[in-house]
Amino acid sequence: MLARDEACALPRLLHSLKDFFTRGGELLVVDTGSTDDTIALARRRGCRVEAVNDRFDSVLSPTAAAEIERRFANEQDGPLVTPGQRLFHFGDARQHAGALAANDFVLQLDASDQVLAMDLDALDRWVGSGAVGAFEYDQYYGNVALRISRFSDRRRYQWDGRVHETLHAITGADTQPASKVRCDTAQLSVRHHMDEDKPRNYLAGLALQVLECPEKPRWWHYLGRELFYNCWYRSAIPVLEAHAAMADAWSAERSQGLCFVGQCLEALEQVAEAQEAYRRAITLDSTRREPLLRLAATACRRGEFEAVVKYATESLAIPRTSAYPELEANYTWIPHSLLYWSLFWLGRKAEARAHWETYRSLAPEDTHSREHARLFPPADTAAA
Repeated sequence: MLARDEACALPRLLHSLKDFFTRGGELLVVDTGSTDDTIALARRRGCRVEAVNDRFDSVLSPTAAAEIERRFANEQDGPLVTPGQRLFHFGDARQHAGALAANDFVLQLDASDQVLAMDLDALDRWVGSGAVGAFEYDQYYGNVALRISRFSDRRRYQWDGRVHETLHAITGADTQPASKVRCDTAQLSVRHHMDEDKPRNYLAGLALQVLECPEKPRWWHYLGRELFYNCWYRSAIPVLEAHAAMADAWSAERSQGLCFVGQCLEALEQVAEAQEAYRRAITLDSTRREPLLRLAATACRRGEFEAVVKYATESLAIPRTSAYPELEANYTWIPHSLLYWSLFWLGRKAEARAHWETYRSLAPEDTHSREHARLFPPADTAAA
């Protein structure tokens, strides 16, 4: 685990690993310059601590900052970055941490993680078989589940990327084929608790990744997404469009990039263009509900209720199969919320009531669940 000033978050993670500790597991904390009680706390709780301080830190040079602005900033946005700001190379730091570990199979966690399930017996059997190189598992961020792989044989995989780093197989590292095991939620699952007060400056690192490796589609996607998250919509659109045009990129990721384009265009009040972006997203990948529900939502805001019914109904026919993360609500209550509202205003109130009841059962705490109850009074009241 990489850590810097994580004394508040660490106890929750350590408690979730109690059985792992009891059975002799090693938790290696690689401290990158904590000024709080992180190191002392980790050692008191039985962790092995290695301090690397600022070894993986650098600062953004004026030349690099100017190039980022020139390449990626729309004239109405920015400045996107600041010369002299701190950079941290997550990929190199994780690679170093893995090399320090006592065992070849390494699970890299964050201090803000909580291990929900870890079947040590099953994992040990897979590792002992010699036929497994890495594990995939679900990591939860709020109501979004992301399938990730941060548990691997360090002899076969290495970390790549300054920010939003990923594991890649080492070419020619082992002549023996090794599979990647997909864990179910009882075998291994993790929840990440986001610290909203913690500063995060990812954009400069992502921009540098694109400048250094423009042939890698994922870095374009991550940079465009970060620009979108920072509300630099005019700058985000060309980056995301460049990624969508990369034929060798993951279709689901390209499709989601176009959904971000649509959201940018909506924020810029270009609704017709946004709807076209969502349609292109569907063409690229029809296995996810997100673009259909985005189309339905924009139509709903414009009072185009027939279109809402069409898109939301089509979304219900799509099962959850894509590995790309998506809101859990897309596969539970959101389609029904769009359908009950639109069907009601189309005068199809019996159908609307059915979707209303489903929506209310799936999202009882949602604001509209209480506000719109008056539209669907009990049968005896409605008759009166």
